[in-house]
Amino acid sequence: MKITLLFFLGTTLIQLVLLNRYFFALLGSSQQNKLQTTFHYLLSGIIIYLSSISFFPVVITGSLSMCSAFIISWCYPARIESKLIFSIVYVILGFVAETLSYGLISQFHLSSDAIDLSNEQTRLPILLLSSLIFFLFIVFIKLFKRQRDYKLNTWYYLILAVINIVSLFILHTLFFYAQENNMYIYSAIAVLLINVTIIYLFDELIESFQMKDELQRLHKQTEYQNTSYQKISNSFQMTKRIIHDTNKHFIYIRACIQAGEREKALGHISKTLQAMKNSYFTIATGNLVIDSLLNNAINISNERNIQITHHISIENLDMIDPFDLCIVIGNILDNAVEAAQLLPTPAERFIFIRIFTQYQMLTIYSENSYTPCNKRRIKKNNELHGVGLLNIRQITERYGGHLTVTASETFKTIVVLPINRGV
Repeated sequence: MKITLLFFLGTTLIQLVLLNRYFFALLGSSQQNKLQTTFHYLLSGIIIYLSSISFFPVVITGSLSMCSAFIISWCYPARIESKLIFSIVYVILGFVAETLSYGLISQFHLSSDAIDLSNEQTRLPILLLSSLIFFLFIVFIKLFKRQRDYKLNTWYYLILAVINIVSLFILHTLFFYAQENNMYIYSAIAVLLINVTIIYLFDELIESFQMKDELQRLHKQTEYQNTSYQKISNSFQMTKRIIHDTNKHFIYIRACIQAGEREKALGHISKTLQAMKNSYFTIATGNLVIDSLLNNAINISNERNIQITHHISIENLDMIDPFDLCIVIGNILDNAVEAAQLLPTPAERFIFIRIFTQYQMLTIYSENSYTPCNKRRIKKNNELHGVGLLNIRQITERYGGHLTVTASETFKTIVVLPINRGV
C-alpha cells in the first residue's frame, strides 16, 4: 500500500515538474506570487493524482490532464487563448510520449502477452520513459520558441484547436491498434512533428503580426513627422508673407489715421496681429516633437470644442530619441482627444497635459474626460487603441521608465522616462 502511494505521488510530482518546464519554455517566467503559484500547483497536483489512481476512460483522463495543464498555465503571462491551445498541445505531447514509451518497452517485452497497464511493475517504466521523452520534447521546443504572446484573430485559435483535437482523435485511435501493428509508432511520431510544427508556426504567426503593428507604428511616426515639418514650413511661409507685406500694412494704417478713420486702423491692426499669431506655434519650447504634436492637438481640440490646458517645463531631451518621444506623446494626445470628443456637451470635454523634467526624469501627465460606456467607440479599429498603449509601454520599458494608466471618472496616463541614460 505504501509503495503504491509513493508510486502515485511520485507520478504526480514528475508531471508537475514537466508542466513547470513546459510552460516555462513556452511562456517564460511565472509572474504570480508564491502563494498563488502554490495554490495552482496544489490544485493541479490533486487532479493529476486522482487521475492516476483511477482508471478513467481515455477521454476523461485526457480532459483531466488538460485541466491540470490549464490551471498551471495561469501562473504565466499569456492570453487565455494561448494558454488553452498550449494546454491541449501538452496533452497531445504527453499522449505521444506515452505511446512511444509503450512501443519501445513492447519491443523488449519477452512475453508474448500484451503489456498490462494496470500493473505497477509495467506502468512505472512506461511512466519514467515517457517522462524522459516528454522532457526531450521540451528541450526541442525551447530551441525555437521565443516566448511571444499576441492577440490573434479568433479564427486562428479555432483552426489550431481543431487541428489539436483531430490529433488527439488520431492518437486515441492508433493506440487501440498498437498490438496489431508496430507501425503505429511512426504515425505517432508524425503527429508529434505536426504539433511541434504548429507551435513553431504559431510563434511565426505572432511575429508576423507584431511586425505588421511595428510597420503601422512606423507609418504613424512618418505621418507625425510629415505633419510637423509641413506645419513648420507653412509657418515660415506665412511669416515670410506677412513680413513681405508689412510695409503695405503700415502705409494703409497710416492713411486710415490721417483720414481720421480710427476704427478701420484698429481693425486692420487686429487682423494683422491675428495673422501673425496664426503664423507661429502657440507652444514653442524648442523641442520639435513636443511643439508640433502639442500644437496640432490644440488645433484639433479647438475644432472639436475640447478645452485643453497645458503646462510645459522641459530641459534638454537629447538623450531621448525623437522617434520614441513622438510615439509616446503622439499616442497619449491621440487617445486623449478621441476619448474627450465622445462626451455629449462641450462643457464636459477637457484635456490637461503636463510635461516637465525634474531629477533627470521626463514626466508626461495626461488627464482627460472619459465615459467608460463609450470606450468601444474610441477607435474605429479598437485594437489600434491597445496597440498605441502597447507601443508606449514598450518604449518606457526599454528606457527603464514607468507607465501608469487609470480609468475611472477621468482617464489618466503617466509616463516617466529617464533622460540621463541611453537606450
